[in-house]
Amino acid sequence: MKKIVLSLFVLAIALCANAQKPNSKLPVPDLPIDERTQLVTYQDVVKQDGATPKVLFDRAMEWAKKYYKNTNEVIKNADAEKGVIEMRSTVRIFSKQKDGTMMPKNVVYYNFKLECRDGRYRYTITNFNERAQSAAPIENWFKTDSPYWSPSQYEWLNQIDEQVKELINSLEEGMLPAEVFEDEW
Repeated sequence: MKKIVLSLFVLAIALCANAQKPNSKLPVPDLPIDERTQLVTYQDVVKQDGATPKVLFDRAMEWAKKYYKNTNEVIKNADAEKGVIEMRSTVRIFSKQKDGTMMPKNVVYYNFKLECRDGRYRYTITNFNERAQSAAPIENWFKTDSPYWSPSQYEWLNQIDEQVKELINSLEEGMLPAEVFEDEW
């Protein structure tokens, strides 16, 4: 009898462990990884012909005030002379329930730096960490060999990617020069 119970126990553990292994059909999320830091990092230089660093800085500040609800919490440093804005904000991730509904799981913090120069600006969005008992970098969610890995982590990475791309689109639109409307009547 003990052998049967022990065999069932070992089988249950093996099934549970196998259930946590990545499904080969799951595509690995395609997030940009910085070669030097090995961190998920969104970075690009965007040209703005004829714009001075001050003009770009002012546009960036105006955009931030529209995009974020509480810029006093988000903006950590804004140096107009250097043309640099450093921010820290969050994206929210959701877990899919058995009934298909999405429930809030947690927030993921990120660092966001904008640098303005003559005719261009650069954004860098990196240092993504899930707010938990301790800061847990999202790069751990790529490690399918971890005993803590689950397929939902790939979904969370995709959610982060989608939200950051929306942020970038909003930034790029907000950094364009305002249209001048001339009333020619």
